[in-house]
Amino acid sequence: MIGARRNGITSPAPSFASARGLTASFRPPLVLGVLLLAAGCTTTPLVGTPPPPPPVSLPPPADEPARLPGDTPRGESRPTPPAESRRPGGAAVPPAEPAMPPAAVALLEQSRGQRAAGSYAAAASSIERAIRIDPNNAGLWLELGEIKLEDGDPQQAEQMARKALTLAGGDPAVTSRAERLLARAASCARGGC
Repeated sequence: MIGARRNGITSPAPSFASARGLTASFRPPLVLGVLLLAAGCTTTPLVGTPPPPPPVSLPPPADEPARLPGDTPRGESRPTPPAESRRPGGAAVPPAEPAMPPAAVALLEQSRGQRAAGSYAAAASSIERAIRIDPNNAGLWLELGEIKLEDGDPQQAEQMARKALTLAGGDPAVTSRAERLLARAASCARGGC
């Protein structure tokens, strides 16, 4: 029998709500809760919400990122300075080196001071932080390799020199410095430090 029989009248089948114990008095709060939940998922801004700030205009990027002397970013070649770039008296003006980010410059200077004081671990840590800022800077990798060599780790020095060579981008100054570091590291590895 679908419905219950009382006093000779058959009542309709029980509804899902009454079977679950939900009565008519609980339906409006439930419906209101569902509507509020659905309203919270909308993407339209609430009334009285301030509009988003306008986009910030950034200063134009510098011509080139900061670099160590003799360093060129990977995949780029250094422009050849014009023949007219000579000082009075005929001396050639050295080409302008790309600049490093200021934080990397500060860390490089800090590392050089620590290295001069004989604190190789601190110097290496400072250069490693600079490398995290400017990872494609071959000069920083060479600095780290030279610190590792002075600290008695020729294998690490060799790895840093090889990394610098991959980043040199054909720059003769960086290539030359990296090859000298490789030769010194190989000499130290054979016990000739």
